[in-house]
Amino acid sequence: MKLKEIDFIERINLFLETIYYDGERHANTILFEYDPSYPRVYKIDASNTIKCIENLTKIFLFFQSECEILIKFKLANYNTNRILFNILISSSERLKEFDQELLNAAKEYGDKAGIIIRQDKNGNFILDIEVELASDAQPTKSLDINNQAIKNYNAIIAYDNKNGFKILSNQLKFIGINVKPSSDYESLKQHITDAIYNPDLVFVQKVFLEDEQNLNELLKFKKMKYFCIVAICETDEIFKPEIKQELIILREPYSYDILRAVLDMCYERKERVRGRVLNNF
Repeated sequence: MKLKEIDFIERINLFLETIYYDGERHANTILFEYDPSYPRVYKIDASNTIKCIENLTKIFLFFQSECEILIKFKLANYNTNRILFNILISSSERLKEFDQELLNAAKEYGDKAGIIIRQDKNGNFILDIEVELASDAQPTKSLDINNQAIKNYNAIIAYDNKNGFKILSNQLKFIGINVKPSSDYESLKQHITDAIYNPDLVFVQKVFLEDEQNLNELLKFKKMKYFCIVAICETDEIFKPEIKQELIILREPYSYDILRAVLDMCYERKERVRGRVLNNF
């Protein structure tokens, strides 16, 4: 079968959106890591590749609960016209049982896509796949942003998940956003209440927003400093309607395309607030 050049990230976004609900069923957190500097347009059997990833991911999701599932793309080899990806699908807990039918389906889709499936000593899956680059492929040095002002933003993150924090922080930095290196809520609180520091973006894991005192304090300083609160939702996105309208939701798993869309929404909200403030003078 002759393969066409495909924007793979564009294709995988739908999978990331739907797999969230499978994770939600057993309170599993799913993370997706694809370095924004990697090429995204290449010749690949996207349909069978994504189905292979989906079935292997579901092996963890359907037989585990309250675990962290990581789907990580790693560039193993890169030359002028071909790249080799290692795709890691791992769980924070060792798998004790699984559905053989899901594994058989994954192998079938993998064979069609030219994927070699391996397992490490912990039972995690590693997929080896080689793809042909687009004819005009160039290394990505920065991400296109609709509003260039975003690149001058300051961000702070409260995210009690090492992998989740690293992925989000790295993607924001790649865009050009200045990110504070700490990930704990107490550090975020200190910066929010600091008279000098003025963040533009405040990313907060949903578990911290479930504390009424934390939430009220954040909303209070949001009105004073005009920052945007992005709620990182891993297993559910349930908020009271009056609270949800104060937030922008970032659901795990997400690609950097989704993150860019979230940043655009933040920019639009900040500009609306800025316009209202100026009109009051």
